[in-house]
Amino acid sequence: MPRRLRRARISWRVPVEQQQNRRILLVDDNESIHADFRKVLQTDSALTAAVESAAASIFDEPVARRAPVAGFEIDSAYQGEEALARVLKSVERARPYALVFVDVRMPPGWNGVETVRRIWQVDSHLQVVICTAYSDYSWPEMIDELGESDSFVILKKPFDNIEVRQLASALVVKWSLAQQARRTMCDLQAVVRKQTRAVQSAHEETIYRLVRASLCRDAETGAHIRRTGLCSELLAASAGWPAERVDQIRLAAPMHDVGKIGIPDAILRKPAALTSDEYSTLRDHTILGARMLAGSTSPILRMAQEIAQCHHERWDGTGYPSGLAGEQIPEAARIVAIVDVYDAITHDRVYRKGLPESEVQKLMLAGRGTQFDPRLLDVFMSLLPEMQAIAQSIPDENGEEVLPEWCSTLSSL
Repeated sequence: MPRRLRRARISWRVPVEQQQNRRILLVDDNESIHADFRKVLQTDSALTAAVESAAASIFDEPVARRAPVAGFEIDSAYQGEEALARVLKSVERARPYALVFVDVRMPPGWNGVETVRRIWQVDSHLQVVICTAYSDYSWPEMIDELGESDSFVILKKPFDNIEVRQLASALVVKWSLAQQARRTMCDLQAVVRKQTRAVQSAHEETIYRLVRASLCRDAETGAHIRRTGLCSELLAASAGWPAERVDQIRLAAPMHDVGKIGIPDAILRKPAALTSDEYSTLRDHTILGARMLAGSTSPILRMAQEIAQCHHERWDGTGYPSGLAGEQIPEAARIVAIVDVYDAITHDRVYRKGLPESEVQKLMLAGRGTQFDPRLLDVFMSLLPEMQAIAQSIPDENGEEVLPEWCSTLSSL
């Protein structure tokens, strides 16, 4: 007796996460059109069962039922308003349609073009086939109505069954590939955000430790650092700086004296006037700070480098380290020069007491056009009540508390 052929067991099951979205919405006011589309697009389950039964008898063993090949899940809507409601519900239930077939003429409601415009407002990723037997719209007119898009095509009636099925198959694959691409892009963006945040965290800690190290070497306090940033921010904003640079100077200004980490304690903490040699050494903190901050691509650190190097330059060109004058001095450094001097003379230092407000104002005005940029000083003097409020809100004894707060704001940029 001849041996029966045995069929190899092959699994055709596709993982759920890789299955295509084959949901289609038919939008037409003619019920017979819906029936025609369903005949073309839906797999005949009875025929499938008959084929499987025949295969079982030939191979003398049960044949595992397969999922229908290229079948579609089809819903119907008979007016544009109904179609919009179905699309909205599909999005809310996270079961979107991949493709919509829309007739152009559907009296008495919206026409097909208006329907497409409305449903794209709800789900802009839908692939659309606009069906028509008339010349209601030319292709340029379609573009004018719906915009340049690769998400819709025009299908002229009468339809060819094979053409309709091929078109549906191609467009649901296109929808699935586009969805996969969007998910991949979201995943990549999440990875980039995570890596960027890690870099920012390292950046924040580096700045925090630099400032803490400079404070350990100097008699200044964390409160001075915080006040310098806030007062510089206020002055920059009032001088007309854009918001992004205002944020940057708030974070860059506190690093103005970071170079003091390289100056001996005997000079930084000396409770008396410095000798000529000691003063010359102290002036080097501008160069040291600029070197420490050099080479960064961060706009904050680039601004901080300019400030560290130039905040002791004077408007009349008699400052240090380079003797820059006027607008040769970076504006950020000119702002910090005003704020730093104001904060220094209004608060106690190891070698002297802070001055009363009346004397402070006289000293600041005496530097107009010589030590300070006259325009910026005028703006600063108009802000004295706000500057005083900042000083009162951050007294020296709170210095250690405000440093972590200052560093944490770096992540907002």
